[in-house]
Amino acid sequence: MLAQRGIYNLELIDTRALLRDGVFEFLFVLGQPLYVGSTQVNINPVAIA
Repeated sequence: MLAQRGIYNLELIDTRALLRDGVFEFLFVLGQPLYVGSTQVNINPVAIA
């Protein structure tokens, strides 16, 4: 999906810690990989409550 459509596949993000802390709204920040044509990269998404 990323290589052909630019869509990130983020189904494995674990938000249980946010729910335990009572956070239901947050700013989601995801840095874009710097590699052109890459199909798999390690990313570090951040939730700012």
